[in-house]
Amino acid sequence: MTGSGRMTSEGKTILYSGHEEQYVHGVGMVLSKKAAAALTGWKPVSDHIITVHFQSPQVQITVVQVYAPTDGANETDKNAFYDQLQDVINDIPGHDVASDLNA
Repeated sequence: MTGSGRMTSEGKTILYSGHEEQYVHGVGMVLSKKAAAALTGWKPVSDHIITVHFQSPQVQITVVQVYAPTDGANETDKNAFYDQLQDVINDIPGHDVASDLNA
């Protein structure tokens, strides 16, 4: 999918963040009804990073879903990605992070 958005299909909530015009890269999450009920916010950072925040009576958590550049990517793109990822992580309280880093 291009761009970013939220949709529901077959009882599941889909959050996604992709390239604005091309069908390349992209990250997303598929949430069950129970997970969607705990969803308090999400942010499509880029076509490589999305953050999703959940709150339950026992815990709050922010999941950082990442599609990292491969070794074949140019150094400028890789450095920009890791700088952006560090900024995202710095903005999340330390006790509130879980990550899924796909490299």
